Amino acid sequence: MNPIQLELFKIDKQWQQVVRQHPSETLFLCLGERHEVNLFESYFKYQLTEESRTNDMFLLHYQEFQNKNDYGRSLVKEWKEIFDLWQKDTKAGVVWDVETGEGDKNYKTDAYFPVRALVRLCNLYPDLKLKKIYVQLAPTSIHDVAGLSEWINEWCSCIKAFDNHDIKLVYTEHHIHRTLKKLKQGTEFRINIDVSQLMQNAAAHTNREKNDPEADYQQQILIASNYLSKGKHEQANAILERAIVIAQKQGLHEAVVAARIMLAQSLAVKNKKNEARQQYEMALARAGANTLLSAHIHMSYGSFLLAHSGKDEAKKYFEKAIKIAEIIENDFIAMECTRLLGQLSDSKITGSAKAMGYYLRCLEIARKMPIEKRRQSSMAYTASIVLKKYGEESPEGKKLDRDMQQDYGEDWKSMAEVPKNHANPLS
Repeated sequence: MNPIQLELFKIDKQWQQVVRQHPSETLFLCLGERHEVNLFESYFKYQLTEESRTNDMFLLHYQEFQNKNDYGRSLVKEWKEIFDLWQKDTKAGVVWDVETGEGDKNYKTDAYFPVRALVRLCNLYPDLKLKKIYVQLAPTSIHDVAGLSEWINEWCSCIKAFDNHDIKLVYTEHHIHRTLKKLKQGTEFRINIDVSQLMQNAAAHTNREKNDPEADYQQQILIASNYLSKGKHEQANAILERAIVIAQKQGLHEAVVAARIMLAQSLAVKNKKNEARQQYEMALARAGANTLLSAHIHMSYGSFLLAHSGKDEAKKYFEKAIKIAEIIENDFIAMECTRLLGQLSDSKITGSAKAMGYYLRCLEIARKMPIEKRRQSSMAYTASIVLKKYGEESPEGKKLDRDMQQDYGEDWKSMAEVPKNHANPLS
């Protein structure tokens, strides 16, 4: 069993335990880090392969959520197309009626539509009543957060109205940056994956009989990451220095830079300022003029200087990072560095006018980003600062509040956490 399959097996054990503990639940919310929920999604995909031995039925959907009145129909349309193709191949002649019928006006969304369609499908095929049907929603984008919450709540209500305990809805969320906060029901469970151990096992598994210097470099990085995650900086630094030597011999310039940044950050944690600064300078010299790597290094170096040197020197690197980000069209880096400049400019002595300019620019950049990216950024935090400066009852404050509610929901202020990247934007 390879490392990925081993992790999927672990997920399967946890999933089956959660399901057994909540046999009547209609909604399951899987929470975790981004890589963890992605692996959970891979578990669902695995159930759709021929290798899977499950007796249950898994449905995974990526349609974007535009509004609450046609999302359900888009799901059913996809199911019906697959069903019709299967009917054509088998020539069974069974008709699956997916029309809404009577009573649809009782619902404010079209969540009843896919629920009713699945119930009717189970009635057509009695064998399906012996299975669990798990429908995972993974919309590529969400245009109406409040609408999706309402849609999911109505799905659960509709399932209960049919008294069906075999059709389940599944949704994954980042355990901190939650999108749907107004769900009235559902069972939450936290999934935990030791990703550094997984990556080490994967590297060892795939390179067992190879003598590939590039693979050797990757393995050193994985081992160093594992040491860093456990706070063993001295061991990690020795491994990173070896990784740099390997990358230099192979002419892997970006790999050299990446290892130097990791080394610089590790040295900074142990308060070895001069050694860390030297690593940053060497990394900058090899990163290229206008590259994503260069933007990251300027941002990281600025944070290092902010913590260990002074505001003025840090500002120069944040400003440079913004210029590079604008050239390479990376709105996320441009926004975060602009927000940092705003915070560095905000003081009782200089007043808030200059800072306000940075904050408003920060919000302007954020509005150009996809909604999912905005939620991962410090937009809510920045908006909360601007709202305080405007005053909540001012016309500008009320407008900002309405705009934020439209994107984040009524409780957007609860997402306005102090960014962890104030001292280290890459952490």
